Amino acid sequence: MKLEVSLIDTMVFPTLTDTDLSLPVYLTSIGHWSNQEPIDRPGGYPFFQWLQVVSGAGELHVGGQKMIVRAGQGFCLFPNDPHQYFAVQEPWEIHWLSFRGELSSTLFRQAGIVQSGVYSTADHDMIVTHMKNIYAMTQSSRAFLGLECSKLIYMFLLDLMKVILVSSHSVEQNYLKLHPVFQYIEKHYNEPISIKDLAGCLDVTPQYLCLLFKKALKIRPMEYVNRERINRSKELMFHESDIKMHEIARRVGFDSPSYFSSVFRRVEGLSPEQFKKIHGMR
Repeated sequence: MKLEVSLIDTMVFPTLTDTDLSLPVYLTSIGHWSNQEPIDRPGGYPFFQWLQVVSGAGELHVGGQKMIVRAGQGFCLFPNDPHQYFAVQEPWEIHWLSFRGELSSTLFRQAGIVQSGVYSTADHDMIVTHMKNIYAMTQSSRAFLGLECSKLIYMFLLDLMKVILVSSHSVEQNYLKLHPVFQYIEKHYNEPISIKDLAGCLDVTPQYLCLLFKKALKIRPMEYVNRERINRSKELMFHESDIKMHEIARRVGFDSPSYFSSVFRRVEGLSPEQFKKIHGMR
């Protein structure tokens, strides 16, 4: 199950069952080096890797580029990408993990990580804590250990999406910037809302607002408004079962009942009437 290198350096290779191998994402190794040794892999490594630098600095060669990796940064390696890395300022302390599974690439891409390379994080301590928690889980005697590690890796990758610094701002930073817009939508969802109204909440242009929404939520501002309105309509259906559809549409800010039904179907995948039926609402 594990190999203890020293009191400081650790390396764990979990024993994987067929059940573990069928999980959307699962741990293949995890460890910590107090001073990372030089690594040269002309054929790459077979799994996804994330390495978080605690102290010192190193140089990463991958994809025809040379990059310096400093404390507080991480570097990611995609499967089978030829690479080298070595310390340039010692001790080069690193926490690392490797994983695979059909969701691995998708979760990395959601974080803005589309290739091997160096990435800065807005919350280094949180990333290290996640990695320590995963390591601690491998040392436990919990039943379904592979499944428990899978859940922790999934949490790690979701939080990585929030704090990875892409184009100078993390998803979390962009989300916080949008808070006044969210508040405005919650207060005025039942009224006409324009993108200029939303941009005015931040005193930015509509184009810049669209950019913030794309970075934080992967959708456009007015699409978010419509999703908020659809959620409010579902609450009305639940609390006021006798209410007519045209009245629901009006109360959540849609001028046209037919447009309300069209948006509802696009968001939920079924009509408002079908939604009520499958949830036992009369």
